[in-house]
Formats: sequence, C-alpha cells, structure tokens
Amino acid sequence: MKKIFYIAIAVLGLTATSCSEELMETYAPGALTEETAIQTADDLQLFLNNTYNGLTSRSESEFVSIFTDEVGIGFENGGQGINDDYVFFMTPQATAPDNLWAVNYFTIARANRILDLATKLKPTTTADINKINKIKAEALTLRAYCHLRILAYFTTDMKNPAALAGIISNKIYGIDDNDYPRNTNAEFYSFIHNDLDQAITLYNGLPAAAFSNIYASKAFAQGLKARAYTYAGDYTNAETWANTVISTSGLSLSTYATYPSVFLTESNASNVEVIFKLKRTNTQNAQASNLHNAWYNGSPSVAGAPWFEISRALFNKLSTTDTRYRTLVHPNSTIDPNYATAADVRNSDRLLINKHGGTLTAGAAPWASTASNANNNDIKVMRLAEMYLIRAEARTAAGDLVGAATALKALRDSRYSAAQTLPVFANAQAAWKAILDERRVEFAFEGYRFIDLKRLGTLANSGIDRNPADYQSATSNYPAGNPSNLPLTSYKWALPIPTSETNVNSAIQQNPGY
Repeated sequence: MKKIFYIAIAVLGLTATSCSEELMETYAPGALTEETAIQTADDLQLFLNNTYNGLTSRSESEFVSIFTDEVGIGFENGGQGINDDYVFFMTPQATAPDNLWAVNYFTIARANRILDLATKLKPTTTADINKINKIKAEALTLRAYCHLRILAYFTTDMKNPAALAGIISNKIYGIDDNDYPRNTNAEFYSFIHNDLDQAITLYNGLPAAAFSNIYASKAFAQGLKARAYTYAGDYTNAETWANTVISTSGLSLSTYATYPSVFLTESNASNVEVIFKLKRTNTQNAQASNLHNAWYNGSPSVAGAPWFEISRALFNKLSTTDTRYRTLVHPNSTIDPNYATAADVRNSDRLLINKHGGTLTAGAAPWASTASNANNNDIKVMRLAEMYLIRAEARTAAGDLVGAATALKALRDSRYSAAQTLPVFANAQAAWKAILDERRVEFAFEGYRFIDLKRLGTLANSGIDRNPADYQSATSNYPAGNPSNLPLTSYKWALPIPTSETNVNSAIQQNPGY
C-alpha cells in the first residue's frame, strides 16, 4: 500500500525562508503519495525551503536567557517566567525541553525525507545533478546541526563518550516505530562528523557560487565540525576546523561601526560576521515567533511592555566603548547608579534589551515591530566570532595562554572603538573565565549561555551569577531566585527527556534526577 506523504502537514501554510525568488516559494503538494509528490529537483528544493522554515523557533534563545543569568524581571512583567524558567524549575513536562526535542527531531525527519527522495530522482542535466547534490549537502548539514543540539542539551556530560545523548535518527520511521533507546555521545559524534564529511565532499563538487548565509553552506558545515569537536573536548581538531573557517570562508568579523547592523537592522553585508542564519521575512512577523517578542509584549522599546530586561549582572560586564554595549542596551534605558540600594530597583533601573531589532538613537522607533508585515529579525545560528573563541579555548587547553589572549584580542579589537591591550592570564582557570565572560557578552540573547556554562563553568570556576537586583526588590520577591540555587553540579544542566517522548517510547532512558 502506498505510504501517505507525511510532509503535507509540515508545509501547508508555511512561508518563505529567504529573500531569493527561489526561496520565496513554498511546497504545496498536488498529490499526497511519495511516488507523485516530488518528481523534480525543483520540487525537492521547495521542500528543503520549508525545512529551513521549521527551524525558525526562538525557543532556545528565550529559554536560555531566562533560565540562566541574561535577564532580570522587566518592569512590565506580569508573571511571565517567574514560576518556571526564572526559578530553575525543570521537569519532563516543561516547555523548553519539549520544544528543543520536537523542533530538532521534526527537522531531522524532514532532512531524512529529503535525502531519501533525492536518491529516487533521476536528473538528466548537469544543472539538476548539481542542484540535487547541493540539496543533499544542505540536508546532511542540517541533520548534523540538529543532532548536535540534541546531544548538547540532553547529555549529562558532552566530553564523556559513554554518556547518553539522544536517539540517532537516520531513516524514515513508520507511524508506530517508536521504541528506541538513547545512543551514546561517541555514537552521536561519529554520526555528526560522518554527515558533515559527506556534506563537505558534496559542497566541494559543486560549481563555485556566491556565498549566502541563509543556506547551510560549506563554511557552516566546517564550523559545525569545529563546534562538535569543541563540545567533545577534542581541541586539536576543533582548532583545525575553526582556523579553516577563519582562513577560507571569505568572511570577516564585523567592526565597531558595523556590528549593530547584524542585529538591529539586518543590513550587514553577506560576507561579514554571519556564517549561517535562519531567514525570517516580514510576512512571518507574528508575536508568537518574533525574536524580540520573547522579551517584550510589543516592540523593543519602553512602550513595548518589557517582560524581561538585561540582567544587572550582564550589564555590569559591559563597557560603553564596546559596540556590544550599544547593541545590547536600548538607548532609552534608565540606568540607576544606586541600583544596589534603590528602594524600587525594578522601576528605577530599567535596562531595556536592544539587541534584536532595537535602535541606536534615543527616542527613535525600533527597527523591529510586532505589526503585521513589519521588520522581523533573522535567527543567528553561527557567527565568525565563535571560531575565534574556539581558537582561544584550544590555545588554553594546549597551555598556550598567550595564544588564547591573542585570539581574544583579535575579537575585542573588532568590537571596541580602539585597539585593546593583550590580556595576561595568571593561569588556565583565568583564561577559561575570560573566554566564558567574552562568550557571555558576545552571544547574549542568542541561546549560547546554558551550554557554555555547562561545558566551561567548572573549568572557569564560574556559574550562574545573578545580581540580587535581578531577583529581589521592594516590589518583587521571586521564590528560589538566589543564584546559588543552580550550582554547576545540578542535574538540571542535562535537560529531561520530555514526556512527549517517554509516553510513546518505552525503550528510552530518562536523565538522572527526573
């Protein structure tokens, strides 16, 4: 019997994932069976477009910022987050692990379908052969990316080969094919690198083309190899691949002048900073999915009713000569120098988040808006800055503290208004702490902090460090908000396997503590 073409539910009603004309079209099946729905390379391309669209969830950035120490409670908070993520409440029924699990495995399922369908097409022209190979390369890269996210969030120890990750998904599953145990990290890493190696080989065989950061590219595949080796603690290979991206991608770091354009207006040049991002169009603008609406009820502004603000702890790490300060901190913020003793710090110290779609001009309207068909920020997945910070980690792991300092200085020189002094580290722990602090500022509100603390916190002797102003005031007292409530030894640094999976999979193992 013919199998029903399950992708119909995944593609109907979805919008574009790119500004290119090709990606402005989505797949609308005229037939519901595999044998007839995808017959050409163009059909397969349209399905891939929707696969990108399925990844455009803000859930990671939102969860990480609230659960860790990136946000404080906003002056318009009406209870959002204060009884779950903000107080480190975590169960198998929680929203965050369910979203992370579902979004990644849904995308993996689509990638598996694309790879299977690609083998059934019979291209007759060189152009179609190249198009199918490019689609396969992108699908393999996306599948590796999603498996790496599953591993990072759900394993107890990214550096332990024997620790459990998730379930390797490399085929099309039947509707009742549910019972699978978790695979080990070693199996996951092997699978991820095999996918990426295949993808890179396919990319190498394609005709030269202009780089685009809205597609999974060779540079993104190489960067994922650097990231995966870093997670595993294999810094020799991590540094090799990070250096490859730095030296061969053709990308450059954004400067003091251009950094804000990456996050505020999406107007940065395609060869600057961003290796890969998930494109969101104006027509996708919706409060339920916009980045800025993770922290605001409306637009990123005083009038936007901020539920969350920049944490005092993060704000205190920023320098006004650093372009990341003006990118992160809204110019209409109210900064209370006496916040530590303020009677009502929640209202006297308003540190508004600017990073996604704000403005550099006090009193001006923000770029992003919740209005229909208005500006809508893309979701950054990988930036060149990460490769420099991986290089710094690798140098620290090798005992080369000067090399680590040099990598950090290269990044800082591009972010500050003047060249920076080469830092001097007394020992490896000081270097790890500097790297962790740099990542905190560089990747704030982009979904990195949870994993960074999980893998680097012990090396840096640094965990969640909320300022008392972030969880207490005369008007608000949030239960369990003390920074000591989530030590680095907590079982919650491995998210629970969600109930949506354990309810149907009798073979899966739950993480300790849940």
